[in-house]
Amino acid sequence: MTTPPFFNTRVLPDIPIEEVEKLIDHEALFAGRWQLRQGADAAQWERMRREKAEPILARLMSGPRSSGMMTPKLVYGHFKCCKLGNGLVVEGGTRSFKFDFPRERQLPHRCLADLFDAGFITMQVATVGDGAAKAAAERFAAGMYAEAFYIKGLAAALAEATAVYGHVLIREELGVAVDAGERFSPGYPVFPDLMDQRKIFALLAPSRIGVALTETCQMVPEYSTSAIISIDPKAEYFRP
Repeated sequence: MTTPPFFNTRVLPDIPIEEVEKLIDHEALFAGRWQLRQGADAAQWERMRREKAEPILARLMSGPRSSGMMTPKLVYGHFKCCKLGNGLVVEGGTRSFKFDFPRERQLPHRCLADLFDAGFITMQVATVGDGAAKAAAERFAAGMYAEAFYIKGLAAALAEATAVYGHVLIREELGVAVDAGERFSPGYPVFPDLMDQRKIFALLAPSRIGVALTETCQMVPEYSTSAIISIDPKAEYFRP
């Protein structure tokens, strides 16, 4: 049975941006966040990627490296847990926290709580800081609307890439396959209660990397992500 190398948390305040850049999903950034494809056929799209999208990315990435506009940071931790009904009771020092999840109505009646039989749960919060939001606001105020749009899309992509960086590290640390398990974030159908962010934050204390919660449990800075992580081979997204 897999056992974490430690219980509690670890902070990575200075992740090299070059390492995170390698993990950017270019297709999701260019076609999704930047909306550059918009009906182009395969040949047109490849040309647009080469002649427009990739140069924009290279130019924008030179800014974060030189100015610290985007600073990848991560806090993660392993915690003992036990299943209770459709939920998990997670031990965090002198306190424990209950997470409840919906169960599928149809076969095979899955529930996130079923994916933590190993007796522990891993959580992480990743961020690229607040520099991108400030830079985008400055560009927008100056009438550079496209530039502001590209910066915001890149910041979102880098935040996700930072989360991937953490997930890769955690898999290596636990000695499991590179594709083992999955990340699940509050607010999605399998993990719907956004208020559970407060429990994740109580366990991880991500203020150490500059991330806080609003009263409605939105993360600040904007370009931040949180997740619980299962290493169960059956872990995948599903709709209850």
